[in-house]
Amino acid sequence: MTAMNFPDTYYARTLREKREFAALDGDIDVETVVIGGGLAGCATALDLAEKGHRVALIEAKRIGWGASGRNGGFVSDGFPGGYAALVKRVGLDQARRFHALSRMGNRLLRERIDRYGIDCGPIQDGALRCNMAGGSENLVEFCDFMERNFDTHYAYWPQERLREALTTERYSDAFFNPHTYAVQPLDLTRGLARACVEQGGQVFETTPAVELASRLGRKEVRTQSGRIRADRIVIACGGYIESLDKTISGATVPIATFVMVTERLGEGLEKAIRVPYAISDIKVATNYYRPLADSRLLWGGRVLAWEPSPERLAEQLKHDMAFFYPDLAEARVEVAWGGMMPFTRHKLPVIGQLEPDIWYATGFGGLGLALTTTAGALISAGIRGTDEDWRLFAQFGLPFAGGKLGKIPAQLVYWRHQLAAKLGYAQQF
Repeated sequence: MTAMNFPDTYYARTLREKREFAALDGDIDVETVVIGGGLAGCATALDLAEKGHRVALIEAKRIGWGASGRNGGFVSDGFPGGYAALVKRVGLDQARRFHALSRMGNRLLRERIDRYGIDCGPIQDGALRCNMAGGSENLVEFCDFMERNFDTHYAYWPQERLREALTTERYSDAFFNPHTYAVQPLDLTRGLARACVEQGGQVFETTPAVELASRLGRKEVRTQSGRIRADRIVIACGGYIESLDKTISGATVPIATFVMVTERLGEGLEKAIRVPYAISDIKVATNYYRPLADSRLLWGGRVLAWEPSPERLAEQLKHDMAFFYPDLAEARVEVAWGGMMPFTRHKLPVIGQLEPDIWYATGFGGLGLALTTTAGALISAGIRGTDEDWRLFAQFGLPFAGGKLGKIPAQLVYWRHQLAAKLGYAQQF
C-alpha cells in the first residue's frame, strides 16, 4: 500500500490530485446519497451537484481505490461485445442511440477535465486497434460498417503503414480511432470528486455503507460512524460491491484484469513504438498499452478470476510484451497490479432502479471511462425528471450471473475463447 493506502500502482506513485476527503462523522440529510467512489459514482454525484442538487458521495476506502483508479486509462466509445453484437441484440436504430450516448459521455468527460483543471495528463489523443496476424477480421469492412451505420470515421491502416509505427510482426493491419484518448485514471477519478465538492456536493472517504433502509418514506444509509438520510440512493460499487446488495452482487461477476509499467526505456521505446497513441489488439483477452511521457511503457491485459501476486503478474505481462516486442524482453518491470471489474451475464452495462428511488449502475467492463460518465448524466437526469434515456440501459436487466461463484464458469468461458482464437475463429471488436 502507498502513503494514502492505495494499492501499489504507477498511478498511486505519481498521484497529483492529492486532496483527501474526511470520513463521515455524524448524521446528515441530503436529496441523494451515492455509494461508491469510482468513476460511475463520482460522475453521478458531480452531475447532480452541477445541477444544484444536494448530494453526498461515500466511499468505503479511498476515492478511485478500485478498478476506476487502476485501469489502462483508455477513454473510448463503444460497448463490451462490440457494435455488431449490439445491433444484433437491439436493432440498428437503438444501437445508434446507444452510440450517441457513449459519444456524449466521451465528450462530457473531456469537457470536465478542462473545466475543472483535472491534472490527469498528459492526455494522449488517438488509438490504434490492431488485427492479429492470421486473424479473420476484416477491418476495411468494419470501418465501412461504422461509417455507414454510425457516421463514425475510423482510418484503416494497412500492414505497411502499421509496420512503420510499430516494430512487431504480430499484427496484420489496424484502424485508427481519433475519438479515443488516454488519461491517468486515478488522478481523473479523484479530480472528479474534487469537482463535486467545488460544486457544492459532499464527499466522504473511508466511509463504508453498513446498512440500507427505508424509514418514513425516505431512504437511510448507516455507516460506521454516522447516518445519511436521503430521498434516494444510487449504488455504484463496481467489482467491489460484496454483500451490500444481493441482487446487484448476484448479477455481476468480479473479474480481474492486470497492468504493469516498465522502467524508463529511452530510445528503446521509441524504436519499438513510434507513435504516441493508445494501442490495443483484437483478441481474447485484449492486450492494451501505451508509451508514457517519461519513456516508460504501460502494458495491460489478461483476464483471471483471481489475482496472482504482483511478482507473478510482472512475469506474465512482461512475457506478453516480449511476445510482441522481442527487443523489449530485457526491460525491467517497476510495478504491476490488478483490479476487479464487474461483468454482467449479457456483457452490457446496466442502469436502472431496484425499486423506486434506489438506483444502480454497473457492468461497464473494460470500457468504463466514457460509459460511466454517460451513466452519471443519465441517472442524474432520471432523478431530476428531465430525461428517460436511462431506460435504454434498464432493458438489459440484472439476470443472475453467480456473483463470486460465477468466477469459475467465467474463467472457463475465457479459456474457451482463447482456444477459439488460437484456432482462428473471429473475435468481436
